[in-house]
Amino acid sequence: MSLLSQNAALQSLCEQHIARLAGEEALTEDCIRESLEAGTMVLLGNPCHTNVKPILVGQPARVKVNANIGTSPLCHCLNTERRKLDAAIECGADTVMDLSISGDLDAIRVEMLEHSPLPVGTVPLYAVAQRILDADEDVAGMNPDELFAEIEKQARQGVDFMTVHCGLTRRGADWAANKEYGLSRAMGIVSRGGSILARWMLRNNRENPLLEHFDRLIDIAREYNVTLSLGDGLRPGAGVDAGDSAQWEEVITLGRLAARALQAGVQCMIEGPGHVPMQEVEGQIRGIKRLTNGAPLYVLGPLVVDSAPGYDHIAGAIGGAMAVRAGVDFLCYLTPAEHLTLPDEPDVRAGVMASRVAAHAAEVAMGRPAAVRREAAMNTARKALDWDGMAKAALDPVALEKRREPHRSEEVCAMCGKFCAVKMLRDA
Repeated sequence: MSLLSQNAALQSLCEQHIARLAGEEALTEDCIRESLEAGTMVLLGNPCHTNVKPILVGQPARVKVNANIGTSPLCHCLNTERRKLDAAIECGADTVMDLSISGDLDAIRVEMLEHSPLPVGTVPLYAVAQRILDADEDVAGMNPDELFAEIEKQARQGVDFMTVHCGLTRRGADWAANKEYGLSRAMGIVSRGGSILARWMLRNNRENPLLEHFDRLIDIAREYNVTLSLGDGLRPGAGVDAGDSAQWEEVITLGRLAARALQAGVQCMIEGPGHVPMQEVEGQIRGIKRLTNGAPLYVLGPLVVDSAPGYDHIAGAIGGAMAVRAGVDFLCYLTPAEHLTLPDEPDVRAGVMASRVAAHAAEVAMGRPAAVRREAAMNTARKALDWDGMAKAALDPVALEKRREPHRSEEVCAMCGKFCAVKMLRDA
């Protein structure tokens, strides 16, 4: 059976929105349907998220950018998160993820869903772990039924995509966490979800419940058209850890699970590596895409250096541009706050824009028509000293206007003034 015929929620969304999506993405409706059926593209949208504007993720659709927001035990203000959501929407994010781990998580999630027309993602394991840790108990005592109940609840609330660390096996957790058989990771396991599940498996000597009961997860996801974002619980947290056996074991498992989900009528994305040296980015991305049957790949960065705290959005943008050229479909932003603190509104803006620039740079390099047209429009406007035209072509017109404001009455920019090279030869 086809994906659409098995997934009534997806089929309904597709019928409602395919004409709009085809126009926005400059793709034919047949191309979209064929890509969905092949699992190389996903349509993000849960019918219970009543105000969502569904989007496509997967090349040749435009590369999308996600913004992570949410509370932490040291910073948990609902109003702040609402402002960060607004900032992400205003500066052009395509999706947001609520990664809250402190406060009333249900209230935060529902508030975000009510106010966001963008698809919203979550990591349901965080809510379960919060309840256990706030009771001063060990996450190794988690009841797997509680995790599946949380996943179903969040699906009913309207969450559009969920990170689920299904590919992290008992063996992979042992490889990444322990120095065994000469295997050693500089950073061990850096994924929060991955570390929680690894602790549960190692303490209980049992297999990952999300892997063991994957069919149960499929049944929930299919009913609500929740796209499963198959999490990279063993992603490298340091460049020297990239490409080790633990990472690739998980990738292979994710590819098998994505194929199994597709056959059962459920959409999947694959989450990709974190820290990867520049010379290894292309090989990592091409390898992951091949092992996961071309499923949409959603990456954090990749960060090409480890030693740039405060500038990780730049390190991630460099890796992100390279990764998109190699086949990545979806960039998760990094902000200047990465590894240091919870991002604030300026951090959200900086992170979104860094990832948008990375995606655009790669699409220009690949000759994508919309990206090339934007470049041409900017060049035409610059040659004419047409500031309105430049603003229309700019990825961030607000930043352009803000920088321009003190000298907006001038035809030229404030760097050159009467030395303007363009104006110098215009009348020659």
